[in-house]
Amino acid sequence: MIKEHAYAKINLLLDVCGLRSDGYHDLKMIMMPINICDVLTFEDHDKIVLSSNMDIPNNAIIKTANLIKKRFKLKIGAKISLIKHIPIGAGLAGGSADIAATIRGLNRLWKLNLSIEEMEKIAIELGSDTLFCLHNKTAYVYGRGEHILFIEMPPIDKIYLFTSPIEASTKDVFEHYEIKAKKHKFNRMFKWYINEKYNKFFANTYNDLTKTTLSLYPDLKKIHQKLHKSKLHYLMSGSGSTFYVLKFHKQNKNFDEKINKIGLKYIETTPKK
Repeated sequence: MIKEHAYAKINLLLDVCGLRSDGYHDLKMIMMPINICDVLTFEDHDKIVLSSNMDIPNNAIIKTANLIKKRFKLKIGAKISLIKHIPIGAGLAGGSADIAATIRGLNRLWKLNLSIEEMEKIAIELGSDTLFCLHNKTAYVYGRGEHILFIEMPPIDKIYLFTSPIEASTKDVFEHYEIKAKKHKFNRMFKWYINEKYNKFFANTYNDLTKTTLSLYPDLKKIHQKLHKSKLHYLMSGSGSTFYVLKFHKQNKNFDEKINKIGLKYIETTPKK
């Protein structure tokens, strides 16, 4: 039996640069993997079958397995089991992480001996966050998500995730996102990050999709408003519906008390090293 962990991510910065000729948006993002993951196992089988602790319509794991099987003209299958821990539609790349784990897992199970470059090509074909999830390393990701540059992880101790039962649709958020002329701050922000001027960087981080997501899912405004009142710096991950607050090394020991005073349920986690 082969086991793979599909790690979630958060966006430390998300800038929408414009619309591409292929209909996708050009993005510039800084992304970091976190220690919340789905667990996938793979066993030999004559067909491709999937069992899961959660019903997920049009599960991309099956699509990924069928694509790999067809591409390499295989006559074998796989019994795949999914234990889902990453909330669905939460901006944490749960679906992309599962796709990436499936690529890695079937490469091992079916003894395809694919190079990392060959796996990257499949990942890019199947999703915008999937290339990042294939590697699970802090990175600057740009274009549609097909370009990646690995960078140092910032000095973060803890991550507090404020999730919601709302499943935000990435497709809907991007379809409703209004592209306006704006001053892109990304290059300056990235320079601060690379030069480890983290105080400046994290005081100015942003997610261009926040306003659109809140307009599509008004119930998320309740979380947004409570976080705003806390005076803590917070950000939305991806296209929502998760907001998060970061705790850094050597930060005030009373930080956890401030988090609890917000009055919202949260998941406490850490960066994936």
